[in-house]
Amino acid sequence: MIPKVGTNPEINILTIGAKILVYLSQRNQCCLLDDIFEYFQQNSNLSLDHIILSLDWLYTIKAINIENNQVFICKF
Repeated sequence: MIPKVGTNPEINILTIGAKILVYLSQRNQCCLLDDIFEYFQQNSNLSLDHIILSLDWLYTIKAINIENNQVFICKF
């Protein structure tokens, strides 16, 4: 269930997760974890906690894989 009342879409893990997937797709579906942190902290002014939580969510639903500090979009 996704709460609708009292949530800011800019810090919602679904919104951030979608932005991460777009970012990865623009970078050949792979990049360093540090690049994601740096990009989103500078361009979206997001906290590290929100970025990590969104990455965890994407990993849990098997949308991404993380190996040796690299993030990949999973292919189905």
